[in-house]
Amino acid sequence: MTQVVSIGDAPDLVVAAGGFLWITSHVLRDTGAGLLRNAGDRVLTRVDPSTGKAIVVGGGLAPCGLTADPSGDVWVANCYPTAGSHDNVVRIDARTLDFRTTWPVPGGDGFFRGLVYGGGSLWVSETFGGIIPTPNILTEIDPQTGVRKTIHLASAATGLAWSDGYGDLWINNFDEGSVTRLHAATGAMKTVEGVGNNPAFAAVDGDFVWVGDFSAPQVVRLRAIGPAGRRHRETARCGASTRRQTPSRA
Repeated sequence: MTQVVSIGDAPDLVVAAGGFLWITSHVLRDTGAGLLRNAGDRVLTRVDPSTGKAIVVGGGLAPCGLTADPSGDVWVANCYPTAGSHDNVVRIDARTLDFRTTWPVPGGDGFFRGLVYGGGSLWVSETFGGIIPTPNILTEIDPQTGVRKTIHLASAATGLAWSDGYGDLWINNFDEGSVTRLHAATGAMKTVEGVGNNPAFAAVDGDFVWVGDFSAPQVVRLRAIGPAGRRHRETARCGASTRRQTPSRA
């Protein structure tokens, strides 16, 4: 049975947390001119799938990233802050919609920020897609204390995904056509080249990482498991699937 819930136009990022669906709107909206923009209409909506009720989360949020934590709460990357405030990440209580914790993060003029919870930390990329070049850094935040650690990267990161089974952070390198695996415990990084044209978003499912290509109708599947060696990479395009075996050090 198909369930349809009205939440307004231009929905994009979706996360399941605390028994609810959390959906942003207008984060990735295309202007029709090949550009993305901010027009003050970014919205976060909580949907109760058991009732179909949708509630807009207020409080001045301008979401540009979204992730869940193990408690069932949701963390929101808040971009384009109001005058006198700063970019931040905000923890929202799934039941009450109260803002529980807010931590500042480096600012920027981009429209999207990678955000994921993993290994007891929040991992935050710089804002991407603005006029100012995106710095090649990643921020790790202790969600309990707000203590930040800056990690320097070889290229600017976009979407982030966490592998619980292996303690790895997967980083999409949009402009390079590659993804990087960061092992959180050691800080070791390995990059897989040739992962689509512009890898933008990723999701980890068990032993596999699925990477969405922003500039082509395809998703790429990588193995999330194993030491250096040959890695199976499967690319699915428009219903067709081709498997390629390629060398990788990741």
